[in-house]
Amino acid sequence: MMLELPSQVASQWLPRLRLCCLWLLIGLLPLQLFAAPPNAEYKLKAALVYKLSKFVEWPAPSGADKSGSFGICVLGEDVFGSALDALEQRKAAGRTVRIRRFTQSESIGDSCQVVFISKSKRAFIGAILQKLKGRPILTLGDTEGFAEQGGIIEFTRGKKRIGFLINLESARRSGLKIAAPLLDLATVLDSPDN
Repeated sequence: MMLELPSQVASQWLPRLRLCCLWLLIGLLPLQLFAAPPNAEYKLKAALVYKLSKFVEWPAPSGADKSGSFGICVLGEDVFGSALDALEQRKAAGRTVRIRRFTQSESIGDSCQVVFISKSKRAFIGAILQKLKGRPILTLGDTEGFAEQGGIIEFTRGKKRIGFLINLESARRSGLKIAAPLLDLATVLDSPDN
């Protein structure tokens, strides 16, 4: 037996039911669908992340890195969006690029050769860099003071250009060699205090 609702009751509840279903659907959709596409600055920085890797020499891969891939990783909020995904399958240091995203620094293993630490981790940058110190990982960031805290390359902004501040001592400690052409384009911080 099927229960029929009077048309007056159905007309009152049907719009409410539709609205509830709509809110439920919106709540269940992944938040990534609503994420804004990366702005022009981060599209450029995504390309620079890849280009910078061409000017850095890493030590020979250890036995711990069994993946055979070249990991470009983002720690914290992913400000690059799909712009970084375009680098997948390219070659860097003779290996295939893989993009990885992490919310916690403890998750970063030997699969990352490059780690961009986003501004969302600003309060923890010193501790994160201390944890990564001495490992063959090119640390990048655009938080002011990143290089002074021990990061290897800090993206800086001029009037209409993106520049670099390079902490050469941090690079040396990590076993990374930065090519002279990149050093010529950057402001170099080379202090034994770091």
